[in-house]
Amino acid sequence: MAIQATFKVNPSLKQKLALLEQKAEDLVRNKLFDIAQTAVSLSPVDTGAYVTSHSFKTSTSSRGRGKSSRNKPKKQNQQFMRQEGLDNLIQDINTLDLSDTTKITLRNDSPHARVVEYGGPNWKRQGYYVYTQVRNIHG
Repeated sequence: MAIQATFKVNPSLKQKLALLEQKAEDLVRNKLFDIAQTAVSLSPVDTGAYVTSHSFKTSTSSRGRGKSSRNKPKKQNQQFMRQEGLDNLIQDINTLDLSDTTKITLRNDSPHARVVEYGGPNWKRQGYYVYTQVRNIHG
């Protein structure tokens, strides 16, 4: 014959769990904000297409922002373009559903993203390695 004991669960447990979940989501969003600031501050700005093409996605199968630099004026205001890029990422962060998310990807779908990262054949310098640096800083 089985022996058992039944215990009553405090009704506030559900509220406490919800509060813990909210705190965990806030920590993730704060980390994403730090990552966004790093990516934007490390991004070169000429036309602004690259720095404003960063995006956060929970599914790598969906494309993010991908602005082309073609026919855009060069030597844009760096501070303005970086702020626009950061604003885009903050909007992404605020709309992410973190309740059932296991992976978040920072991506850049501008047509020239790979050249900015690794350098081009006619470049006088190496690439900027923005994503390499973001990974090194934030793991």
